Amino acid sequence: MLQTLVQARPRPQRRPSVRARLAVEEQRPQWIAFIGKLSLEKGVHCLIAAASEIIYRAPQARFLMIGDGVARQHLVAMRDALANGDLDTAAEAMRRASETSPESYAEWVAEYWAALDLDTYRERAIAADLKHRVVFTGYQPASRVAGLITHADVLVIPSLIKEAFPLVSVEALSSGLMFVAPYDGGLAPVLDKVAGELGYAGSLARITYSPERLIPEMIDSVSNLLAYTADEHSRTDLARMCRDFALKHYDWANIVSRIESVYVSALYGNS
Repeated sequence: MLQTLVQARPRPQRRPSVRARLAVEEQRPQWIAFIGKLSLEKGVHCLIAAASEIIYRAPQARFLMIGDGVARQHLVAMRDALANGDLDTAAEAMRRASETSPESYAEWVAEYWAALDLDTYRERAIAADLKHRVVFTGYQPASRVAGLITHADVLVIPSLIKEAFPLVSVEALSSGLMFVAPYDGGLAPVLDKVAGELGYAGSLARITYSPERLIPEMIDSVSNLLAYTADEHSRTDLARMCRDFALKHYDWANIVSRIESVYVSALYGNS
């Protein structure tokens, strides 16, 4: 029996060299996640329009679109048209998607396209292999979403409406995941805290809420975060910092304690 166990025991493996570990890291897919309703007011079309440029800058980038919505078929059609370099069909898909939203929101992508060299954009869109790199998962239960985002490097919240308090930002941080979002509505105070406490990566979370700047800044921030998290140690440290941040600011025990201190101060003063 002892001889059998010894023979079955795996032989000690040499630790891979630094060069080998770096090679593995360079080949590791980097997932950019979106979680929510697939609609134009949530800015999904902006993320799809940005995808080819992000992939050009970060060749291991992949996109995970988690959720469902009335615009899903049109957003898939937009992705497929861009994959073929067909901007006219992509624009038509956006127009159809806009019919399912309270406002058009298509002009946010139109503003971005208007500032580009469209021939270069088409070439990069075709080369990006968007049909395989932008994955639509459909509706997923909460337990499945939690599992999916463990594979993500960054979450994008490209919402074009004023969010009261987007819980998904806190859920991302508590999972050790940095997010990128427009500086607007209920996201603004969260982004202020993130920028103030999470260093360089935190400074990349905030993008400008305007049709001219949102997509270009999204591309810059996401690309820079992917470059930062490509290093295993940086990725691990950032995940720990995100979780600690969420615990500090959004854990219910800490929130209740702060509320109690406000009431005590109001009732009895600072003495």
